[in-house]
Amino acid sequence: MSGVTERKAFTLVELLVVIAVIAVLMSILAPALQKVRRQGLSVVCRSNERQWGGFFGIFLNDNDGRFVGLELHKWIDVLRPYTEKCPDIYFCPLAKKTAAEGGSGAFAAWEEDGMKGSYGTNYWIRDKAYPYLPPDYPSDGWWKSFDVRGASNVPVLADCIFASGLPVHDDPPPDSRMPDCTYTEMQCMQYFCLDRHDGKINALFMELSVRPVGLKELWDLHWHKNWNPTNDPSPSWPDWIKKL
Repeated sequence: MSGVTERKAFTLVELLVVIAVIAVLMSILAPALQKVRRQGLSVVCRSNERQWGGFFGIFLNDNDGRFVGLELHKWIDVLRPYTEKCPDIYFCPLAKKTAAEGGSGAFAAWEEDGMKGSYGTNYWIRDKAYPYLPPDYPSDGWWKSFDVRGASNVPVLADCIFASGLPVHDDPPPDSRMPDCTYTEMQCMQYFCLDRHDGKINALFMELSVRPVGLKELWDLHWHKNWNPTNDPSPSWPDWIKKL
């Protein structure tokens, strides 16, 4: 019929060109989309820690402001009456699986006596001194209550590959971006020095605020009362931390 234009179909070559262009665009956009996803999950992680801050606040109010019974992984049992209706807050959304379940390195959750999580407490926060403290550790370094000077620089809970850690200022950084999750009572800063959130971890502080902390900044926080912030671990930074 006159006046009717026939529709020309795409040729195979044209279709292949379109597919190739889409593939190139996806390869360019994928890293950016992954980064946006990680940032979103990091926001969820900080939200979890804010909830932990609320529960710590209630716990402290019920115990005259003192950190009673917050030992190793037992802090989960101590706080369970407050948190039992919020099971999701035990895990950073980037670290929900233990090593046995396929989690690895900075993205592994821990498991201890049937308990699981991917956050750990600063073990220097407890009501009683630890009786088996190594002799070169400060015996009077314990934070026994939350009413302290400089509370905004004292970590309570953070991203961690174990339930608790006892950092000291001369702990070295981990050699690898992906730690092997081998437990040791010494060099506990390595439990927290995790590249879980693009060169940062999320942390809850003594005045119950939450913020991201760069891995190099971990040695500037006051983990115990006698912390030496003048210690400079930068000469021993492994290459993976130097690049952050």
